[in-house]
Order: sequence, then structure tokens, then C-alpha cells
Amino acid sequence: MLCHGLSPRSLFFSHIYTPDLHFPLPMYKALLRQMSTKKPVTQPAWHMPSAQTPPVLRINNSLTRKKEPFVPISPSRVSWYCCGPTVYNHSHMGHARNYVCSDICRRILKDYFGYNVLFVQNVTDIDDKIIIAARQQYLFEEKLVKKHQELDAALVEEGKRFVSAYAQANLAGFEGELADLVPFMDSLDVPALSAAVPKLPMYVAALRKAHDVVSRAAQNGASLAEFMAAIEDVAVPSLDKEFGHTVTEPEIFKKLPAFWEDKFNKDMERLNVLPPSVTTRVSEYVPEIAAFVDQIISNGFAYATDDGSVYFDTVKFENHPDHDYAKLQPWNKGSLELIEEGEGSLSTQTLKKNAADFALWKASKPGEPSWDSKWGPGRPGWHIECSVMASDILGSTIDIHSGGVDLCFPHHDNELAQSEAYFENKQWINYFMHNGHLHIQGQKMSKSLKNFITIEEALETYSARQLRLVFAFGYWDKPIDFKDSLVKEVQSFESTLAKFFTTIRALNADYRHSVSEGKYVSLKLSDVEKALLVQLETAQADVHAAFCDNLSTPVVLRVIGDLVSKANTYIQGSATGQNELRIEVLLEITRWIVKILDILGFEARPDKLGWMDSDASDSAGSASKEDVAMPYVKALSQFRDEVRNLAIGKADASEFLRVSDTLRADLINLGISLDDRPNGGALVKFLNELEKEEFLKQQQAKEQQAKEKELKKQQQAAANAKKEEERLAKMKIKPEELFQDKALYSEWDEQGLPTKNAAGEEVTKSMRKKLMKQYQQQEKLYGEYLKSQSA
Repeated sequence: MLCHGLSPRSLFFSHIYTPDLHFPLPMYKALLRQMSTKKPVTQPAWHMPSAQTPPVLRINNSLTRKKEPFVPISPSRVSWYCCGPTVYNHSHMGHARNYVCSDICRRILKDYFGYNVLFVQNVTDIDDKIIIAARQQYLFEEKLVKKHQELDAALVEEGKRFVSAYAQANLAGFEGELADLVPFMDSLDVPALSAAVPKLPMYVAALRKAHDVVSRAAQNGASLAEFMAAIEDVAVPSLDKEFGHTVTEPEIFKKLPAFWEDKFNKDMERLNVLPPSVTTRVSEYVPEIAAFVDQIISNGFAYATDDGSVYFDTVKFENHPDHDYAKLQPWNKGSLELIEEGEGSLSTQTLKKNAADFALWKASKPGEPSWDSKWGPGRPGWHIECSVMASDILGSTIDIHSGGVDLCFPHHDNELAQSEAYFENKQWINYFMHNGHLHIQGQKMSKSLKNFITIEEALETYSARQLRLVFAFGYWDKPIDFKDSLVKEVQSFESTLAKFFTTIRALNADYRHSVSEGKYVSLKLSDVEKALLVQLETAQADVHAAFCDNLSTPVVLRVIGDLVSKANTYIQGSATGQNELRIEVLLEITRWIVKILDILGFEARPDKLGWMDSDASDSAGSASKEDVAMPYVKALSQFRDEVRNLAIGKADASEFLRVSDTLRADLINLGISLDDRPNGGALVKFLNELEKEEFLKQQQAKEQQAKEKELKKQQQAAANAKKEEERLAKMKIKPEELFQDKALYSEWDEQGLPTKNAAGEEVTKSMRKKLMKQYQQQEKLYGEYLKSQSA
């Protein structure tokens, strides 16, 4: 309701400006002026932040032999085919290097860059090596192990025949009797000759072992089991040559690869290698392989031969304007040695048009598994399997194909050729990633040379984490030499990180305990913590750049190591009072480090404050509370008893410190470390087995030093006592009797000082001066003796 005679302005003013409100009048006038100004309402301007150009992911592509920007076919999805194992024997460290490195690269693309990776890996369970190994294993069991129940003369003679045949087949120039074998091998310069004949060391080792057991068996100096184990390598070639064609049962050729495939999968699981998205077996793809081969023939790039085999026509393919042969290693396409090795030892290759042509389908001979086809009974060639299985799952163009660098030519080059011939396209694979070789102490390993270390053997000496660290310390596409210096570097890095994680968890537990006790703990950051956050930001940028630069894990680990060093310096500064500790910054750093390590395949703890301990077990989970607590309660009970007895006996303070040190030592045995701090109570750390062992070693070294110190002290005391005893004995000698040794002197003066030596020569002035000095010292000493006697 309006008041008559007042304008709206006056009315408003009369309502808000009253004498009891102590605001100045100008303020109200200014408010009224603002209200009367008519300004349109608009959205304030927003300014786009300026950004630096981020690094682009580049991958070393074997097709160009340089780092190329990674551009997947689909923006969020990566199709990846990895050459899997040929399963006929133990997986070795070379396999570990290959598959762990592929696993690390796969994890980075998936978990860091965020791609959905469809990872397909094959199992080669049809192959010349598998056929030979399966056949030889079967024949050895049937013809020797099952046939002979005792080591008799007939078996020894058979062993001699095997040794002789093996020697003549593999040692050039040996044509003598068995008795001449060892002298002949002794005359060989094996290291020098192995450059031309790489398998010579293997042949010599097998022959020495077999010759030794045969010689001892002839003298009844070997057991049947020992004989069979030593003779197997030299026996199976002869057995296979004589009876191999009779082995026709399909199950024989399935049993061996099935066994080794299972072993391979278990080895990969122990190494924490992710299983493939899809696993393909050659034996399950034979019909598809035959159809694929038929299409290549229809496209004009393959031909069948009279024996029922099918070969790829490399000359026709290379001369085609839309195709190139040997894209990966064009310099090797004329290497007959590599071509023949790729074809397998059971191939005849007599009907090929061109020397470089390779088998797509092999006609089976007696003693080989076979499948029906339009060309007759046969089996797939080695190279064709990957083309068919990869294309079946991933299509006509694939983002990534990976494998060992030794597969470049002819295997991968032949894959490319036959796949592009089938699809009639120019590029089946966009990026080829080849893992570098692994050398052990400078030597390349090989199954065929039998100089390899199995994964199982390696895991007896090193943990899976240490092996993964060794491989991550090297660039995935470069050779790695698994040598002592690298292992020590890895173990040092592992120890540094483990100690850092243990310290962080202890500090966090200490902080949480303080808060739960009602203590006030400041969280405000000082310049020191802010600088540490800047260092974290720098590390994050450096790691991103390293991942973008060909997935460079050595750089990433180096950055992590540097950041841990800086964090440790900060922690040390807080321990010495240079700065107050702020736990949040350390937790932020730790969780980021653990995140990156988890991406690389180092499994993180649930709390993200460290990696899972390699010695962790579930045994504690099944124990009762009493079982878990009892060792700790016992240690505390014994400590209480000792302290109580010392207090009752009013012992010296040093005794209380001694029992405190004893408790600390007992707790280390239980996996707990108490670290003294200048300010506040001890920092409680829970140790893993490696840290516990290191602490115990340090403790033992300290105890040993104390024992040595005590021993030196006792030895010094004994020496001092002996010296004192000699001094006391000397005190009793009268000065005039000190030099009465006729073996040294012949005449003396009235004081008893020598005037002539034993030869009757006058004592020199300088000598007499020395003797006088000794005489005076003895006078003083004898005087002390006389005083002690009168007292």
C-alpha cells in the first residue's frame, strides 16, 4: 500500500534509511544510483587457456626402421597379433624376454594411453620340430625304456652303436673306433670351430656324457636310470632314422605340444604376463589354412607341386607392381640358409620353381601327421598359420604385429607376402614391433644349441619382479645382456623402492595413529613441500614424454628412481628437524609411482602404497588370531619380565637400554623394525622378507664387529699385561748387572758399563752414550722397585 504524496524513490528511502541504522547517507545514495542505471545482463567472457603441444606417441616400426607416430585404425581400439610359442620343450629366458616385453608394451597402451587392446597370440602345435621331438620321445620310450628292465650287455652294445653313429654324423673328420673318440674330441679347438659349426659344443657335450656312461656301464659302474638319461640325446637320432616312418598315431603328435603348452602358460602366469584376449592353435585352424592357401593360388601367387605340396611364388609376387617382398629385411631375401631354416628340417623343397619360394602346404611323408586337402594328405607350412589365425580374428589390416627380432626374415616377411597376396592389399600390418635379443653373460641362447636357461631355473634364483625389472631396464627393441652388473643394478633399485614404500607406510600409520589419539597435526604446506610437488609434476611430464618416445621404460624407471631419491631427502630432512613432515605430499608421490609401476606389470598393494611383496603368501590368512599374535606377545612378555627384574634389582640405566636393544632385535626377526627419531617415538616399519634378511645381515655384521672389537681389546689387554710383566721383571735387575752378557761384551768399568765388545774391540763413543742412557733408565726403574719393596 503506497503512502500518498511520496514518490517510489522517497518511499524506498524512507523505509531503508532510519535514524536507528548507523550507516552513512552517501552509501544509500550510491546504492540508489546503481539501481537506476540500466545495463544489459550478459555472460562474462571466458578465456581459453593456452597449452603446449603434447608429445605424440611414436613406436619403432620395423617396416620403416624408425620411430613412427602411432595411428591405430580405430581411434580407441588396437588390434595386436603376437607370435606365440612353438611348444616342444621348456620355455627359456629368451621367451621370458620376448613375452614380458610384449606384456609391458601392451599394458602401457592399454592402461596408460587408454586403448582397448585386442591381443591375439597363437600356439604353434604343428611344426617340424614338434613332429621330430614327439616322434623321438615316443621311440625312446618304446624301443629302449620299456624294452629294457635292466642294464645288460646287449643294452650297453646298443649304446655304443648310438654313440658311434652320432659321432660320425656330427663330428667332421671322425671315422675311427669308439676308443678313439675322446682323444679326437680333446684335439678339437671347440670354441674356434663353433663359429662355423654353432652346434659343435652341444654335440661334444652330448658325446662326452654318453661315452662316459657307456664306458662305466661296461664295467658295471652305472645304473639303468643314469644310463638312459645320459644316452638319450645320442640315441634318438638313430632311432628316428630307423623307425620314424612307422610312427603314425595322431595322439603321439598331440600329447607333446599339449604338455608343453600347459608348461608355457604356467611360466607366463608366474612372470605375471597377461593372458591373450584370444589364443589360437594351428591344429584347430587346418581347414581355414587350406582354404586360405587355395585363395592365394586363385589370386595367382602360389602353385601346387606333383608331390601334393603348395609353394608361394616369391618371384611373381615381387614382380607385381602393387607388392613388395621382404619388407622387413630386403637384404636377406637371397639368404638360402635362412630360407632353408624357415622351411624346417623335414622339408624336401625339390619341386620348387624358385629357391626363395616357401611352403604354404606340405605334403606329409610317413611318420608325419596329416590332414586331407584338395592336394592330398598334408599339413600347414610354418608361415601360413599366423596369417590365417591373425586375419580370422583381426581382419585384413592389423595395427600391431610383434615377435622376436630373429623372426623378421623369413617368417614375418613371408607372413606379410602371403597375407597381402590373399587380401590383394598393400599393407597387412601397420606397425611391426620386434623385441631385441637376450644374451646371457654375452652369449645368445638357443633351444637348438641347448645352451639355454629355462624360466623355471631362472625363477629359482631370481624373483619374477626382478626378471621384469631386468627387461624393463632395457629398451624393448634393443638387445639386453643379462649379466651380473645389470642384476646388481636391478636389485639395488628394487631394494631402494621397497625401503621407500616401507617408510611411507610407516609414516602414514604413524600420522593416522597420532590423529586417532587426538593430536593436532598440521597439514599446511611449506615451500619445501611445494617444491616437492613441482618435482612430482616434472617427473609426471618426463614419464609421459618417455612413454610417448617408443614406450621407453628405462627412462621411466630412472625418473621414478630420481623422484624417490628426492622424497627420501625430504624425509631425512624432517627426521633431522630441517622441516616438518607433511604426509599428504609423500602419499601423492607414492601413489603416482605405484600407479606407473602397476602399469608396467608390478602388481600394486590394495592400499596403493607399494608393490605386492614377492614373498607374500596366504598362509597367514588361515592362521588363528592367537597363532599370529603369539610371537609378538612372547617378545613383549619377555621384555616386561626383564625390565621388571632390573627395576627390582635397581639396575643401572644402561641395562634398560640393553634389554630395549634386545627387544628391537627380536622384533626384526618377527618382521618389524623400530627406527629411532630425534623427535618423538620410534617409527614402526613392517618389513618384507628381503628387508628382514637385509636387517638381519646388518645386525649380524654389527655383532661381528662388536666381537672383533672385544677380541682386539682382550688381545691388547693381554699384550699390555705381558709388557707390564716384562717391565716388572726388568725392574728387579740392578743397573750394574744390566749389561753382563758375555755373548755381547768382554770388559766393563766399575759401574758395569761395557768398554769392549765380545770381539775385544773398544765400544764406540756413540754406543757408550746409548748404553749410558739405558743405564740411567734402569737406575730409575730399579729405584722404583726398591721403593715398592719398602712400602
